[in-house]
Order: sequence, then C-alpha cells, then structure tokens
Amino acid sequence: MAVTPAILFAAENDVVRETPPPGQPGYQELALAFARLAKGDAEGALKYAQRARKLAPDYETPVRLEADVLAKLGRTSEALDFINAFVASHKHSMALIAQRGHLRKQLKDVAGAEADLQAARQSGALTKEQAAAAKVALFDLAMDAAYKDIDEGRLNVAIKKAQAAREMDAGAEAPVRVIADAYSRLGRAEAALAEINLYASEHKASGRLLAQRAYLRRAMKDIKGAEADFEAALAAPDIEPSEKLPLRDALAEATKAEQDSVAQAELAEVYKAIEEHNYRRAVQAARDARAKHPNAEYPLLALMAALNSSRQPREAVKEADLYIKDHAPSSTVLAQRGYSRRATGDLRGAIEDFSAALAQPGVEPQQEKKLKLALAEAKRASKPGGGFGPPATPLEQALNSGYDALKLGRVEAAVRAAREARDLDPKAEEPVLLLLSALLRQGRKAEALAEATRYLSSEPHSAAVLAQRGFIRRQTGDVTGAAADFERALKNDLPADQKVTVAKALNEARYTIVAEKAFKASAAQDWSSALRYGLAAEAFPGASEAVFRVTIAALAGLGRKEEALKKSNALIARGKASGEAYAQRGFLRKGLGDSDGAYEDFTKALARGDLPPAQKVAVEHEIAAARALAYEKAGDVTRAREELLDFVRRHPNYADGWSTLGQFHMRQKEYPSALSAFENSLAVERRGEVLLNAGYASVYVDRSKESAFFREAIDRWSSDRSLKARPARDREVIRTQIVEADSSVRTNVVFNGMADRPKRWGGYQVQPSFETTLRFDGRHLPSFYGLEFLVGGFWSQDRTRFTEGYSRFGLRLRPIDGVNFSVSAEWQHHFTKKNVPYNQLVLSWGYGYGGFAYSSAGSAGAAGALEPAMLNYPHESAAQPLVSVATYGTFRVGEQRYLQNAVGLLGYSYWDANSRMMLGAAAMGMGAYDSADARQFAFGVGPAIVARAWLGGDYYRAYDGILSIQIGYLFPFGESRRQGGLNTTIGINF
Repeated sequence: MAVTPAILFAAENDVVRETPPPGQPGYQELALAFARLAKGDAEGALKYAQRARKLAPDYETPVRLEADVLAKLGRTSEALDFINAFVASHKHSMALIAQRGHLRKQLKDVAGAEADLQAARQSGALTKEQAAAAKVALFDLAMDAAYKDIDEGRLNVAIKKAQAAREMDAGAEAPVRVIADAYSRLGRAEAALAEINLYASEHKASGRLLAQRAYLRRAMKDIKGAEADFEAALAAPDIEPSEKLPLRDALAEATKAEQDSVAQAELAEVYKAIEEHNYRRAVQAARDARAKHPNAEYPLLALMAALNSSRQPREAVKEADLYIKDHAPSSTVLAQRGYSRRATGDLRGAIEDFSAALAQPGVEPQQEKKLKLALAEAKRASKPGGGFGPPATPLEQALNSGYDALKLGRVEAAVRAAREARDLDPKAEEPVLLLLSALLRQGRKAEALAEATRYLSSEPHSAAVLAQRGFIRRQTGDVTGAAADFERALKNDLPADQKVTVAKALNEARYTIVAEKAFKASAAQDWSSALRYGLAAEAFPGASEAVFRVTIAALAGLGRKEEALKKSNALIARGKASGEAYAQRGFLRKGLGDSDGAYEDFTKALARGDLPPAQKVAVEHEIAAARALAYEKAGDVTRAREELLDFVRRHPNYADGWSTLGQFHMRQKEYPSALSAFENSLAVERRGEVLLNAGYASVYVDRSKESAFFREAIDRWSSDRSLKARPARDREVIRTQIVEADSSVRTNVVFNGMADRPKRWGGYQVQPSFETTLRFDGRHLPSFYGLEFLVGGFWSQDRTRFTEGYSRFGLRLRPIDGVNFSVSAEWQHHFTKKNVPYNQLVLSWGYGYGGFAYSSAGSAGAAGALEPAMLNYPHESAAQPLVSVATYGTFRVGEQRYLQNAVGLLGYSYWDANSRMMLGAAAMGMGAYDSADARQFAFGVGPAIVARAWLGGDYYRAYDGILSIQIGYLFPFGESRRQGGLNTTIGINF
C-alpha cells in the first residue's frame, strides 16, 4: 500500500506562496521542524511546525509539514482539517491536493481520495515522485474496491475495477489475479486462463499466479500444463511453507490424472477402431493397453467393449473374471460383465452382476435406471417362457455408448453419443437427460440450460427434464425458475424416489425465495414486508437462525419491542444461539432500558467468538459505552473518559465510537473536545444525528462551524435515515438555529413614542435608537462564548424640548448559558450637555423572561440586552398564554446616576405558522427608577397589544429579520405620572 510522502513540494508553475524566504518569520522554525523530523522526533517537529504556521500563516509548506507530522502521530483527521482550512482560504498547489488525497485514503474516504489524487495527477503540476505516489495510491484504491466487490459476489464489477487498476500499472500482477478469479467464478475458465497467459508471456509470474493457473488448467483437463505450473509454483520464492502442502497434494493429483490421461489417449485408438468396425485392431490395441496398465479399469472396459462388438462376449467375461480375481470391481465393471453374461445366455450370472452393480455407491441416476431395466429383463427372461426382446435399436446403442463413455470419463464422446441419440428420436427423454449430464460434467451450465429449454418447448410435460432444468437453474442462482420447474415436474409422472428428491429441492427453493425477500426487506428497513416474509420463512422446517433474527428486527422496527424481546428469548432458549442472536437481544434490552441485561448479552455475544467483524466492533462499542456510563454515574469521570478513549484508539474508523465520546464530552461541558470527537465521527461516516450534535457543540467553540453542520443536516434531511424519521418541527428548529448561528453581526432598530401625557410630565415624546453587535464567535472575532462588541446611538426629545442624544460602544457578556441575563460596559459620548459629561463610562445589566417584554423596551440597547436568542418562532399554529417580564438597569459613572426600568406582560396570544405572525393581548405594567429625579419612582398599568412578524428566510434560514410592535395605554400611579399615556414601540431586528 502507498504511504503519504513526507513532504509533497509544489511544482514550480504553481502560483502559491510556498516557503517563507530566509530571514522572514517562520523560516527558522520551519528549518528546525525539518531537523527534528529527520532525527525522528515527531513531537518536537510538530511544535516547531505549529510555530512556523502561526508566524507564516499564508505559506503552504508549514501546513504541509504540520499535516504530515500529525499523520505520522496518528492524528490523521486533524491533519486533514488543517489542509481543508488552508485550501478554503488560500491559493494552493496541486501537491497539497495530492497530500489531502493520501490523508483521505488513510481515513477510508474513498471518493474524496480518488477525486483529489485524480485531480492532482491530471493537472500535470506534480513532480515525477509526487505523480508516482499518486498513481500508486489510486492503484491501491482501485484494487481495494475490486477485492471488496469480489468478496461480496459482484464479479463483473470487480473485473471492471481490476481492469481500471491494470491500466494504471500494466506490470502489476494483482489485477490479473483478481480478473482471472472473477472469470473463473463466472464459469469463464477460458477467459481466466487467457488473462494469466497474456500476463505470463510479458512478465515474470509469481508463484501464486502460477498456482492459480495450475488449478485452472487442471479444471480444464490440461493435466500436463497443470503439473508444470504446480512444480514451478512450489519452486517460487514467494510461496510460504504453509502454502506448499496443498500445492504438493494438487501436484500429486495432477500426476495421477496425467497417467489416466495417457491411458485415455491410448484407448482412444480402441474406440476409434470400434466406431470404424475394425474389431481386430480394436481388440489388439485394447490388449496392448491392458498389458501396459494391468491395474487400471479403463483398458479392461475398452477390451470388453471391443470383444462384445466383435461378438466375443465369452472372451469379455473371461477378461472381467481375471481382473475381478485380483481387484475390487467398480459398478461399471460389474455392469459390463453383466451385459456380457446376458449375451452368453448366463442370466443367473447377469442378475448377480446387475444386482451387485446397483448395490455399489455412487451409481449415477440414469445408469441406475438402465441397470434396473436390465435386471428386470434378465429376471423376466430367466422365468419359463421368458426371453429377451429384439436386438438393441440404434437409439439404444447410441445411449449405451454414451453412458459407457460418460462412466469412463470420455465426456466429449458422451456428448456426441447423446446428440446422436437425440437426432434419432427428438421426442425421446433419455437422450436429453444424458446430454444434460455430460454438459454439466464439463461445467457448461448455460449450454445445458439451453438444451433443456429447447426440449421442453416441444415436450413441456417431461417430468425428468423439468426436474433436471430445475437443478440447473438452482446452480445458476435462478431459484425462482428452479422452484417453478420443480412444481411442474411434481405435477407430472416422476418415479417415487425422484419425487422425494424433487419435493425436497422444491421446499428448499421456496424457503430460499421467501428468506431472500425477508433479508432484502430488512436491509431496506421495510419492516412490514420483512415481518411478513420472515414469519413465512420460519414456517419451513430447518429455517436458519438468520431468518428468526430478521423477524425480531422487523418487530423492533415496527415498535413492537416487547414482542421482539420475547421472540429473541425463545430463539436463544432453543440452544446453540450465535453471537449475533445475543447481540440482537442486547440491543433490544438496551432500547427497553434494561442496561444490565444488555451488558450481559453483549458480553456473551463477544465470548461466542463468531461475530462478523463489523458487528464485533459494534458490540465492543456497546460494552465500552456501558462501562463508561457506569463510571460516570459513580463519579469517576476520568475512568469513564479513558474507557471511551481506549475504544476509539483501538477502532479509529468506527463512527459511533467517536460520537459516543463526543456526547460524553458534551455532558462534561468539554465543548472543544466534543466537537473534535464529532468531527472524527463525521470523517468516517456523514450522518445526520452526528451533524446536529457537532452543530450544538460548535455553539461554544466556533459558530461558523455550527452553521455549516446544520446546513449540511438540512441538505440530508430527506435522505438520511437518522433525520427523515424526525417530525417536521425538528427541521424548523434547526432552521431557526441556523439564523442564530449566522447572526455574528446583528442590528436592532427601535422607535419608541409616547402621547396623551400631560406636559408637566413631559407630554409627547419620540426616541429612535439603534444598536449593532458583533459576536466573539470564531467567525470575525476570536471565540469567547457569550461575549459581543456593541456600537449604537440614541436620541430622545419630549414636548418640553428636553433632548438627550449620545453614541455608544462597548462590550456585553451573557455569562449564564440558557438564561437571558447580560452585563455590559460601554463608553458613551453625549451630544447635549446639560449637567452631563460629554464622555463617560456606563455599566448596565439586563434580565428577560418569556421573550416578549423586549417589545416594550424603549431603546435598542435595552432590546439587545433583553433578547439575545431570537429563537421564539411559530413552528405550529396554536393559542397559548403570554407571560413575559424584563428589567434593564444602567449606572452612569460620570453622572453618578442610576436608572432602572422594568416591564411585564400577562395575557394570551395566537401564533400562526402559515403567515409566521403572532398577535397577543395583555395587561401591561411598567416601572421606572431614576436616582437623579426628584420623584424617583414612576409606575403605570394598562391594556396592551403585542404583535410580531418573522420576515424573509430561505431554504436553510427560517427568517432574516423580526418586526415587533407593542401598543399600550398606561394609567400612571405613584408620586410621578411620567409612566402614563399611549406608549408605542416598533422594533426591527435583522
């Protein structure tokens, strides 16, 4: 496998700022980092590389070096993050893209790695070494994909991917081995052999490739070639000692087969002479072969065939007797002696031989049928008045020749004889059955299927051929077609023993069909269909445990978890349950709140030792999570953290492990660590739930990331399984959260007016104001949760011409997460000096509850202090109580003056989701305190109307701004009447 190069230098034609010039900031640190790396001190190299990057943030080499060192330290995700950030904000070389491709390859991001490496390689901007490294990495990716496809049975896809890999490296052997393996599994042995032969003619083949070709040649009856390849493979240096024993066994088999092949070649002359009716030559050639191979059956059977053909059955019996005297005869020898005895009139001997042949194991069905017929005829002929029928017809002779050839392993001769018999009687069933047997012996399944189909088109009720076609279809994977053939065969006339076999095959086919439907429905999470098919498959005798697990999963998926648990208990109670069954029950128990039972099952599942690799990791994760939670509940947070960290160190490519670690950090309010864990999870697998968790963690770390995560979640909402099942309201909540995440810069504009108030208490009054805030959230300013910079202005004038106007800037902090409380320090510059310093420090605080009292805030400063989140939103239409209170206090240091305002609303409101508006009626109370006023306190109560509208928005954002209106009429009381009359506030927030 390719490794990431230490440093990938940019080509000269890349217009990038690569390395800081000598004497510039970062140059010395970069040199020290390279020196440390050369000494093997990765940690030291990392420190200097980080310093170089901070001192020279616009140069690429420090980024590449830091990313490379991080990858060497196993922190590949961090390395990728550094490169992504630099690529997004700077001009970069294609060498950097190539380096990112190598990192993505390590993180199993196959699509991303291929895109980067292809783009870099095709750009022509890489050095020769970089291009070679990219080519090797692309080759590895293609081969990994091909290996996966061939393991999962996608043979044609595997061939295409291996061919693509071969185009990248014509001298590589691995693609050839994959292509040949896939062709062989597809039944295309000739194509497989051609691939290997072509490679071996141009390159030196390894021992493994020679062994692969040897097995192919042996299967194709090229015994000499197989023997030569096995010998060469055993002598090759790449064959391990443990691999040599099976090769030696295969060589011994090939040697024996070669000897048999030699005998077969010698006997070919015998059968050719028989076909030419030159029986003397046939007998002589057979005797010569018999003398050369006295212990082999083939020469004996050839000699008997020649003697019988020359009308010398007694001599054939003598030759058989001589052989049987010293050897254990096969069913073929016994059968042939039986036919010869029958020809001599020795019916008793023929009956004995036919019976003995039938008693031998391994007699083929058609040969068995022929022997039974011969036995019955011999028995009938042996009775008084019995006798044999007329001599064998040409059809019978062709069939006998075919059966003999098939038994002797002369498959091509059997095929020719079967075709001859079929031509003699196209409607006869037996020639077709013989032909199918011969073709299948050669592995020619497609041809056999075509022959069976051709015959059935004219003879559709042939039970035996229907049954045989069913078995062929089953071998080729057409289980549905096989079941149909078995059904039709059973409806026609089949012998009793064959009926049992075909009925069993039909039952197995029906089970396979239903079980496959259950598995497919379960994989697609179509739980209703999975349950229906799973229960149907369970009804078959011998149903596998996997089918019962599908039914259990379907019940759980339909929300019937208690029922699923009962069925899981019953499955395990049967005994010999697999680790997968225990794991499934563990997840059920976990979902039902039985954490102790779940932990017990997960432990047993792991102890069984038979879990698939992916499920084993999932179970180990559940065990680690359970232990960590137990430690956490016991107050031992350190051990809980270490448990989860140990798991992700052992399984860095398991997304759920990182997600669980992130959730733990969130509970501990360790938000940077939580975000890092969620990002690692997403680097392995992009999943909606984790995107949301990463978004919420980013609130406290980097609001720009928060928005990016939530936006990606919105994009995935309809396709991601973890999101699309959520109610529509959840999506709208995330859209409002995106508005909040994007609000790094926010502006409040407020107009407050009062009328119908006695001139003595100020009369009418107008006061416009605005405030703009800039959050410290990692986007424009460093991240500091709850801190914001503010700038604004205020102007006010009443009927008495009392005027006040000032500009302001400062800092505001919201120290308590989830509580609408703020403190601020600001500098005010006053434009009207009436016993007021032009410039002074002002300290303020504010608290709000309910979200609507801010509508009554008389200034933008108060509105900004009281309503930071803006997350109240009409997600659904409903009427609900309106309860809201707020207070805002200010101390002007220069004047030594303290002002305090408070407002409360109590009423009812209606929210309309379609128009995105709210309208409410309430009783309003307001109070004010001014330490500089002769009458310091003022109060007022009265009716009020509150309205709010959410404006704008897009696919991601619920809205762009909020318009708020409050109109109330206050009746003053107390020593001052300044809180009386018509009070109107209009505010817009965007």
